[in-house]
Amino acid sequence: MVTRRSFLAAAGAAALAAPLGRGLLGGPASAAAATCALTLANHGSSPVNAYITGREQGTDKPMLLRADGTPYHLESPSGPQTPLPVDCSIPVGAGGEANLTLSQMYAARIYFVKNDKLDFYVNPGPALVEPAFANTSDANYGRTWSFCEFTFNPSQLFANISYVDLLTALPIGLELVGDATHTVAPAPAGAVGAVADALVAQKNADGAPWDRLVIRNGDGVLRVIAPQDLMASDSAAFSSYWDGYVGQVWDKYATTDLRVDLQGGRGVLTGRVKGGVLTFNDGSTFARPASKDIFTCNDGPFANNPADSDIKKGLLARIAAAFNRSTILSSADQPNGTPESGFYQAPTTNHWARIVHAHTPIGYAFPYDDVCPDGQPDVSGAASDGNPRHLTVSVG
Repeated sequence: MVTRRSFLAAAGAAALAAPLGRGLLGGPASAAAATCALTLANHGSSPVNAYITGREQGTDKPMLLRADGTPYHLESPSGPQTPLPVDCSIPVGAGGEANLTLSQMYAARIYFVKNDKLDFYVNPGPALVEPAFANTSDANYGRTWSFCEFTFNPSQLFANISYVDLLTALPIGLELVGDATHTVAPAPAGAVGAVADALVAQKNADGAPWDRLVIRNGDGVLRVIAPQDLMASDSAAFSSYWDGYVGQVWDKYATTDLRVDLQGGRGVLTGRVKGGVLTFNDGSTFARPASKDIFTCNDGPFANNPADSDIKKGLLARIAAAFNRSTILSSADQPNGTPESGFYQAPTTNHWARIVHAHTPIGYAFPYDDVCPDGQPDVSGAASDGNPRHLTVSVG
């Protein structure tokens, strides 16, 4: 995931008005309200602290919201890793809630941490240093925390729960009320343990280091992380995982047309591998991807370049999704050639995404999880409305 973070970071004044896949080339043109009511609801039996981070719409200033709902704009410190000088925690007691007014902001997150607070830092710029879930030296590493993401811009409020990077035992759910009511269910109780067990079983089945995605805290599971996040600290992990599968794909489409439907009446483009490069009839090209490119969806030929045409961005989303779901070899028609029941069927596939979807009702498991065949349900865990009035984010 382009990551979900990079999607949100790109969503400023010219923000995307819809998810990256199906709605990439178009979105609502109406103007959203300037503010939206926000409720942070704690359904658990332990107190939590919430934090709201992002960039202010219109000024691009990095900011956090204080407990009273007023913004705190970061100031550039004299050196890196300077502790955040203001306590921006929002306490939410067990079974309680906090109510604020949300103004327009983007590249935004709502964090929750159980029975604790989170440490944030500021780098010169200023730039907010947010908690790291895979870095053992991070002050927040051993704490139980999670987050959801949102962008609230002049077109709409778009929010999503995301398992692109991690799943923890602190499930988050969404309800967005606007012109309609949009509900995103949290991961069920026990999901993180079930995912951890399935990752260990997959390692025993194919020998790939899926078990290293499980981060334990004593006898329990603190969190599970995605393959690309392990690769960030150990580049050798999964480095050759996709090589054989990619070779088969490249061999197939050297003699067979790959047809990619941009959906929404935007047409079907045809591609062939020529001189080692997947080339489409509009001129868009993709070099042979490596494992990191496929898992991150934002590296090598799958790097998200703002200067690329919307056509190429649409192709990228659908090709990256087809690789992660291992449908690109079995079907020359993307994304409509394979129903959801046919995803993740090859031995080489994104087993992280497969396992997450097996144990959670909905939520992004890789960055282009909102790409889906026409007529099939969207399992990405996103809620959006052009006239948002009330966003409720629940935890526990």
